[in-house]
Amino acid sequence: MKIAFHGAARTVTGSKHLLTLQNGKKILLDCGLFQGMGKETDVLNSEFGFDARSVDILRLSHAHIDHSGLIPKLVKEGFEGKIFATPATKELGGILLEDSAVIQRDDTKFINKRRAKQGLPPYEPLYDLEDAAKALELFVEVNYDEWTTITEGVQLLFTDAGHIIGSAAVHLKITEENKTTQLTFSGDVGRYNDAILRSPSVFPQADFIILESTYGNKLHDEVHGTADTLLQWIELTCIQKKGKLIIPAFSVGRTQELLYALNQLDLEKRLPGVPVYVDSPLSREATEMLKAYPQYFNKRIRKVMEKDDDPFDFPGLKFIKTVDESKYLNELPQPCVIISASGMADAGRVKHHIMNNISDKKNTI
Repeated sequence: MKIAFHGAARTVTGSKHLLTLQNGKKILLDCGLFQGMGKETDVLNSEFGFDARSVDILRLSHAHIDHSGLIPKLVKEGFEGKIFATPATKELGGILLEDSAVIQRDDTKFINKRRAKQGLPPYEPLYDLEDAAKALELFVEVNYDEWTTITEGVQLLFTDAGHIIGSAAVHLKITEENKTTQLTFSGDVGRYNDAILRSPSVFPQADFIILESTYGNKLHDEVHGTADTLLQWIELTCIQKKGKLIIPAFSVGRTQELLYALNQLDLEKRLPGVPVYVDSPLSREATEMLKAYPQYFNKRIRKVMEKDDDPFDFPGLKFIKTVDESKYLNELPQPCVIISASGMADAGRVKHHIMNNISDKKNTI
């Protein structure tokens, strides 16, 4: 067996690790999009470094775009094998890959307008909605904690990584020439005491581990106080100053954590009567999808669900769907909370909310 690293090596995006077995079979661990690499980003995403048609199996750790975002391009370039993932990763991947295809389309359209004015040939998007749909047809669901044979001499096991809904550490038992080698790929590892998800699971001993190490040289603080911190900012901005509280938040993960914290405040009768808007169509889809997998929630949130069947909903919450509704929020005179993507505030509707509200000292970003 040989391992080649084609992404997420000395950087944190573009995860792609290619295993070549002695019998010639090739297994790809994740197929992520490079992000935030400046001018190099487009070049890195244009070439895999291997022939997509030569890959026999793709095994996906989780749905985040830096791990899944080039799957439609892989299919576009000839991959026809199976894509093994947990049920939640398959469902969330469908949402995120469709959204990514729309972004590819819209960004390319914008870039090509400028190129046309310069007399330059148009760019091709990395992939389109049809490629994303074809990719989804190749997904095969595998539950946590079940060894599954994926090809001759290779067994697969997913264990909960606690990173996002459906995320998994991947374990392969590879038998070659009567010798079995166990390889573990961590994917992205979640934190213990997550607000919503279970902690990462213990997994079987491995001979080799491919380990993500984004925060390998530091310790995180304990997770606490999100609800109380939110309440402080709502009271300061919306109650005392009569302004708007703008919160950039990732559509998957962070938005749901914020809604859960606000719901906690409502259950405790501490949430002020201020409207809360979630302005991100992707956030709305991801939240509804998350609700379908309560078996992946931790004990604390399942305890809450004994008295509240929807821990992500509360009076005064509204999901914004259309662009016109989003623009209307900028005209609202009354105090409110706006949660909007992207979490880095470098794209999406939140950029417009920041631009329209940052100059007023009543408001808080």
